[in-house]
Amino acid sequence: MTIALVLLCVAVGALELYAGRQAKYQTEAFLNRVKELHSLVRRQNQTLESTGKQLSEELGEVRQRLLPGLDLRVNQHGGRIDELAALLHRTEEYIRAQAIRLHELEKQRDALAELRGRLADMENTSFPVAVPAIAGQAPPDTRVEAALTRIADLEHNRAQMLGLQRDLSLALEEVEGVVADLLHHTSGELDRAITATLEPGTEPITTVGGSLMCSDPALRDVLADVYERCVEGSGLSVQFKTVEDRLTRYYLTGRVLEELGGGYTALLISLTMDVGSPSLRRRLPSDEASVKAMLRALYESAGAVARIGPLVVGRTSDALVCAVLTHAQSLEFDRHGLLADPAQTAARLRELPVHQFWDLTAWAGRPAAG
Repeated sequence: MTIALVLLCVAVGALELYAGRQAKYQTEAFLNRVKELHSLVRRQNQTLESTGKQLSEELGEVRQRLLPGLDLRVNQHGGRIDELAALLHRTEEYIRAQAIRLHELEKQRDALAELRGRLADMENTSFPVAVPAIAGQAPPDTRVEAALTRIADLEHNRAQMLGLQRDLSLALEEVEGVVADLLHHTSGELDRAITATLEPGTEPITTVGGSLMCSDPALRDVLADVYERCVEGSGLSVQFKTVEDRLTRYYLTGRVLEELGGGYTALLISLTMDVGSPSLRRRLPSDEASVKAMLRALYESAGAVARIGPLVVGRTSDALVCAVLTHAQSLEFDRHGLLADPAQTAARLRELPVHQFWDLTAWAGRPAAG
């Protein structure tokens, strides 16, 4: 009996020793994992710091030169566009009034043509008895001549009205041509300004490029409204926009590229890594809710591409991906027309370095908090 108790005590001690050793191993493994995570976060922070320094250096070079008078030229073009639009509106109103007048003259012509036929019948009819003139009225022959003269005058006036309408149509076509040329010139000037800001050796300018493409016509107006709210929430304003088939190009002013890139990078890190450090929080966009709303709205579409400065978001049938581009990459997207094709945009974004690319499919698929 004593031997059994001794053996039992020995077994219990061995089990306690084994359990203590296993707990020690698990604790060491947990500490090693924590150290690995700390190391990963430290490397990510170092990467972000180096990227921020690189952006600061590049944008420091960009500040050396500024395109003079761009805002003044844009404002001048905007004023001319408003004047031409007002002139075009007045011309359209005048043409409508003349069209109504022409329609009335057409009805009068038909009525007078019928009257002419009746008067011709009256002239060809022989009266066996002279028709006495009624007191206070002209003889029948005089009234017939007066009616025929009136008909000839109305036909002459109608010809003049048709000539005037043709002249107005030509003038309207010329005005539309001038407006189209001015829009093309203005958009070209803004494109050159944006390209110049992305080239090395130029000073920063507060005009940046933007675009929105949606393959679903039913969602274009909704996405455009959400996109423009996001633009305002990012501290920008729409200076000018042009529509090219399914792609709408925006010219935005208010902030420089370096501020936008840092804010969007901080927001995407906070969304995917759940990092809420104070330094990261200070760099978020002024209205991050509007940016999140745009991302979720794009996720609800079957195919779309949105760009605000350095931020490009692509939505395909199975993914929502985005990236914060460098200057050279922004030029590449503009020159190759990638922003008009969600599939090509998503494919090119996936080729970017890991610190620039984010896959938001899982995040957007979760219900919004609050």
